[in-house]
Amino acid sequence: MKGSGAGAFSYHLKGLGIGYSRAKPLLQGLDLSFQEGKLIALIGLNGSGKSTLLKTMAGLIRELEGNCLFNGQALGSFSGAERARRISYVAAGTFAAPLKVKEVLALGRLPYTGWMGRYKAADLRRVEAALSEVGLAGFGERRMEQLSDGERQRAMIARALVQDTPLMLLDEPAAFLDLPAKYELIRILSRIRDAGKTVVYSTHDLETALSTSDTLWVLHQGRIHAGAPEDLGISGVFEAMFAASELHFVVEQQRFRYPVQKRGRLQLKAENDVARIWTQKALERLGFEPGSTGEPILRIMSDGQGFAWTLERDGQARTFYSIQSLAACLVDEN
Repeated sequence: MKGSGAGAFSYHLKGLGIGYSRAKPLLQGLDLSFQEGKLIALIGLNGSGKSTLLKTMAGLIRELEGNCLFNGQALGSFSGAERARRISYVAAGTFAAPLKVKEVLALGRLPYTGWMGRYKAADLRRVEAALSEVGLAGFGERRMEQLSDGERQRAMIARALVQDTPLMLLDEPAAFLDLPAKYELIRILSRIRDAGKTVVYSTHDLETALSTSDTLWVLHQGRIHAGAPEDLGISGVFEAMFAASELHFVVEQQRFRYPVQKRGRLQLKAENDVARIWTQKALERLGFEPGSTGEPILRIMSDGQGFAWTLERDGQARTFYSIQSLAACLVDEN
């Protein structure tokens, strides 16, 4: 359901320069716009300016040059409360103050109540609704320090939901999350986007961002490369980002591959797709290029109870009953 914080808006970075010193700006001449209902992932190497950009967009750091415009109005012209009714910001790291979860979430209503204001029944209902939205229903009476890192991160996103702004800025929200929690976070952010709000979040997880975001902002060499993930893939910016490292971005698989010692080719034959896929991944990790011709030949067979890997080379055959034992043999002999 759309809250009062969802609705049409525009945000424009106009000739924006950011950083902490005019003599040494992090980024300059940024010029792009976005509207409501978007999930935008901000990608960049360490030190590229991701956190500084988000803080500047939130009005927490002054622009070095240019402007951040919300509905055509410069952020600096808003009062703190006015700005906080338009933009919410969740900092990197986890918040573990000795407060109850519901007390932390209630802080999100301060732009509407003021420091001396009283919470109304509607404010408390927003707190409960936000807890449910992020999968923390029933957690309101718990103390923040009793939560896991992932639960605290979700609580802080819930606090931003309680703030009920059309624009949410999140700095590394997945930094402390395990894989299931990370994907649950993406589902939460997608639901927020579907409710009409815009979420801009920074991340180092390019592979997840490629498959889930409407738009990517890639910070590279002092510029923002903005567009649909697929458009940026075509542009070659991902390869350029990591050109100075040994990482290789595999376009077909939209993932990175670490450099390995090349050990040769190997013909792979299998009827079971799952066993074939995992065996192929193991071979690639070891530096072998799976093929459909030539020798040696690796056959994967199943008796209904498990799998066996038979390696045929120079008229001889050896059978292994795990990929681990097969891998040990291949590495020893190559």
